Amino acid sequence: MNNRQLKTLLAVNLRLVNPQVTDRLRKKGATGKKLSRKLTRQFYLNALLFLGIYGLSIAVLDLNKMPGMFTFYVALFILLGISQSISGIYNVFFASNDLVDYLPLPFRNQEIFISKLLVVVFNSLPFTTPLLLIFAFTAIRAHIFFLLAILMAILMYVLILGIILALCSLLVFGLTKLKLFQAHQKVVMNLLLGLNMILVVGGLYFMNRGSANNSSTSIDHAVIKPLLPFFNVFTTPTDSISLLTWAGTVVLLLVLLALTWRLALTHLVEQLTQVNNALVSTQTTHRPSHHRNLKQGLRSYQFQLLKEPNLILQLFSNSVLMPLVFVMAFLFSGSTINLSNLSLNWLGVWFVGGLAVAAFTVNQASLVGNLISLDKMNFDFIKAMPIPLAQYLHQKFQLGYWLQVLINVILALIVAIIVHLPFALDIALVLGVTWGTYLFSQHYFVRDYRLRSTDWTNVTQLFNRGSGSTGLVLNMLASALISAVVIIVYSLLIAKLASLALILNILAFAIVGLISGGFLWHYHQSFWQQLS
Repeated sequence: MNNRQLKTLLAVNLRLVNPQVTDRLRKKGATGKKLSRKLTRQFYLNALLFLGIYGLSIAVLDLNKMPGMFTFYVALFILLGISQSISGIYNVFFASNDLVDYLPLPFRNQEIFISKLLVVVFNSLPFTTPLLLIFAFTAIRAHIFFLLAILMAILMYVLILGIILALCSLLVFGLTKLKLFQAHQKVVMNLLLGLNMILVVGGLYFMNRGSANNSSTSIDHAVIKPLLPFFNVFTTPTDSISLLTWAGTVVLLLVLLALTWRLALTHLVEQLTQVNNALVSTQTTHRPSHHRNLKQGLRSYQFQLLKEPNLILQLFSNSVLMPLVFVMAFLFSGSTINLSNLSLNWLGVWFVGGLAVAAFTVNQASLVGNLISLDKMNFDFIKAMPIPLAQYLHQKFQLGYWLQVLINVILALIVAIIVHLPFALDIALVLGVTWGTYLFSQHYFVRDYRLRSTDWTNVTQLFNRGSGSTGLVLNMLASALISAVVIIVYSLLIAKLASLALILNILAFAIVGLISGGFLWHYHQSFWQQLS
């Protein structure tokens, strides 16, 4: 393998995965190797940021004495890693349709494969980094020498990440060899999405179900036995079980790598060519349907944009999976939360809680924040059609908003049912979610228009516009912290000043109304009115 060519391919892929950051650095004078170093440094900084964010929450747990919690979190982040790797591999290898750019160049199959797979690794870091912290903190708390603990954690993290990537590569590349996949790519990928969702959600359910059935009064989860040997690796590293676990993990990785090399790498270009040709064939033979009028045709076109499985996989991961993981991890943890006795004094608190849910779930990776850019070059064509642009964008916004509301309301109702919330507070929570989703959808829809891209090759590039993945994580963290402070202060006031609850709630609704009014007026004046 030519290391120089591999570095060149990786540099190209780093530019493609985050084009707006690349353009911003170029405007500052960064080119060539300097640009590559800065892009690579940004991914390292992202990794450090994620380590810091996750480290604050994981450090407080004494996982050395909690084998159940250890195995639970290891299983959780392995499931998340599998979910992201499946979508990432399909995204980078097949959905990007950039094979034609590689064919004239003297690159080997393994160089193309590894360079693209490294991009998948970079994009999966937020979902797998906690494994490294879990391993390190567990070993350190077990009084293992600090440097040895860090080395063990890094080595095991690399081994598990390698197993995840090899397994997902075999799955995705195996599927693409099927004639059924080549004839019905979207159908098969949607089925894969369903299996992926069942895997993650079902895995979380059964893990937490085991904890709920645990008769122990301990705060620890029930142990997931297949993962218990990994706990032994970091608590009793010289034990025979620990040594066998190391050996078994290495052997499993080597076997999977050998299979990946044989089944995916040897005919990589031929397979990618075959899949891309099949995709082009199915696209060109599509028969456009006849509609009674232009408005119906545009509405049908909007829904056609959502049938891309790559988009669905990414939106599922960002808009559904992460919030659902947090909900299930904290509410299905075996402890019973019963809020059925809460009075109407708490209406305002739960309404604000709904706003907080919307602030956390609606972001630059949401559907409503990417709908305009999904048009690609069609957007300029639609602007030339005899239909007001404001009307077209309003129709597009309504589609994205109602789909996002549906997702958020379902998540909110799951929480409400689990904590046995009274019906009136259920309504307050749902109204808060609905209104908050509308406000934040306005912001990210306008942002999509301002940063719209027409030449993207995979949806990851859309999600990384602006401040990139770092900005996404920081925005989510800031939203969570600010929301937590507001809700805690509001709850304390309601609890301490119960006799003034009505006045406090009226005041809270008035503040929300004033802020909302200013927010909507701003976007009406600066965006919607300008279109008209």
